[in-house]
Amino acid sequence: MHQPIYQKFLFYVSLFGLAVSLLAGFYDVIFGYLFEFSHIVFEIIEMALDRLVEETLHTELHDTQIIVFYILLVIGGFTIYFVWKALVMIVGAITHSFSQDCVILKEAVVSDWEAMIITRKIIWICAFFLVNYLVSFLFF
Repeated sequence: MHQPIYQKFLFYVSLFGLAVSLLAGFYDVIFGYLFEFSHIVFEIIEMALDRLVEETLHTELHDTQIIVFYILLVIGGFTIYFVWKALVMIVGAITHSFSQDCVILKEAVVSDWEAMIITRKIIWICAFFLVNYLVSFLFF
């Protein structure tokens, strides 16, 4: 029996279920706070840059707004670029790890299945069909 492999698989499934249930249940609250926080941070940065540009360059309001707009555009572009690069690396590492874990899980399940006696196999097959039959009442 490959108990650590199955425990790791159940942990991943539980973590995925928790993430989905949190996002499904509280998406409006989570994204509302996230957008509000990002807007406040943007306004603080914009006000600080306005003050900095006005004091250092001695410009008028319209000129200051144009300069700050382009500064924020450059900062936003670099931020999006670096976040994209980081996400590509993170997703690549996660998919590589996930594919390795899937191969290990498949090998463990196959070796455990081949080691089972016929009565245990019949019990597992019947339990599989019973669970799917009962779950079908939830969705249909």
